Amino acid sequence: MRARWAFFVAPIIPAILPGYNWHTHHPEAAPLSGFLFICLAFYFLEALIGIPAFYILTRRRWRRFWVYTVVGFLAVFVPLFVFGLVRWHAPYGMVLYLCSLAGIFGAATGLIFWLLVRPDKDPIEQLASHFT
Repeated sequence: MRARWAFFVAPIIPAILPGYNWHTHHPEAAPLSGFLFICLAFYFLEALIGIPAFYILTRRRWRRFWVYTVVGFLAVFVPLFVFGLVRWHAPYGMVLYLCSLAGIFGAATGLIFWLLVRPDKDPIEQLASHFT
């Protein structure tokens, strides 16, 4: 149950800054359009890469926060980098910089997902700790 909530909540916080940046550079767009676009992109990547990665990490019992952070970074960086090399006509350094910046937001999404799900703690013990 916590994983479902984490799936919906985790991309919201990292999408605030790029959404605001989008609006400042495109004032003709609606204020929430950049935020919604970034959220939808993160939801798509989370559904495509994050959910299978979560089940694989759970099965292998990799429960550390840095694993989820690295997976979040790579889930955004790798597809965007491949897309950038194929479609953008920019220097490789600029593509690497932009993809790394987007990857940091993916890492933040992975960290927030981990903080909400907390796979390192047993859910029964967590629930019992609230009543003792």
